Amino acid sequence: MKIFSVNDWEPLSEVIVGRADFAYIPPPDPSIRNFMYANLTYREISKYTGSYSDRVIDEANQDLEDLSDKLKKLGVKVYRPKKIRHDAPIVTPYWRTTGWHNYCPRDIFLVLGTSIVEVPSVMRSRVFETWSYDDILHEAFDDGAKWFSAPKQRYKEESFNFDDLSKPTLMNEEILFDAPNVVRLGMNLLYQVSNSGNEKGAKWLQSMFPEYKVHVERDAYSGAHFDSTVVPLADGLVLFNGHRVSSDNYPKIFEKWDKIFFTDFSDSQSDSSGISSNAIGMNLLSVTDDLVIVDENQTELIKTLLRYGIESIPMSMRHQRTLGGGFHCVTLDLKRG
Repeated sequence: MKIFSVNDWEPLSEVIVGRADFAYIPPPDPSIRNFMYANLTYREISKYTGSYSDRVIDEANQDLEDLSDKLKKLGVKVYRPKKIRHDAPIVTPYWRTTGWHNYCPRDIFLVLGTSIVEVPSVMRSRVFETWSYDDILHEAFDDGAKWFSAPKQRYKEESFNFDDLSKPTLMNEEILFDAPNVVRLGMNLLYQVSNSGNEKGAKWLQSMFPEYKVHVERDAYSGAHFDSTVVPLADGLVLFNGHRVSSDNYPKIFEKWDKIFFTDFSDSQSDSSGISSNAIGMNLLSVTDDLVIVDENQTELIKTLLRYGIESIPMSMRHQRTLGGGFHCVTLDLKRG
């Protein structure tokens, strides 16, 4: 396994696809509230704690299997994490929680060229999630990859503040960010400051990878991950969520790019209790710069992409809103180009 990836559009040849087995909603704590339920009280959040239904797990796993099979038929080598129990208790001297899932490898790993980084996720419940990928990480390391793990943080109470929900609720007390807060553009990295990534995270990333230029974005969107807001489709072509980004506030690194401001999302599932909005339908996976895998419900998006010369493979991801991840989230490209 020779990993190398510096953007999201060059030809995909090796990828990780996540799993939904034993997914579990952790008990309420400030990090869960920050990422999933900032507008709810802890009492309200506690109603959601526990295992997902068998139907959700089974259908999500079937969709992931179908995605894996499709990628293999396209000539892409597919890796899968181990199945682990996410309801097992996680206990530290400062707090206790459970795991969540390993449905979204994109959230916890960042591939930069020949390096793979275990990022300092913003959720306590994800602190050991990378262990389910250790066989893949060791294979990559043995074959020459550089393997980095960000400093383990304490997830202090002071790292989260819910007094003003119009601003990011993630404070700058510790180094915390999820990998989808970073958009890779070759040697330029666009870093989103939001509920899932703080200023210290950008500073740490720049200090560790001085050969890259980290561009900090504070104005486009302060919610969670950036990959349902900004999606580079090809060199010089970017897709924006038009509900969040306009001609006034788009990241200026894209000033000379062709821009698609898209707003006509279809709801991807009937269950409206998910942690993600219907904008998750924009969370697509590029196989090449003219072929993407996209939610089959997003018919208007498929038509729009075709007008720009991009073919789509429509597929099902029935519980992407419930589990918090579309086709980009549930995969991690290890090798492109």
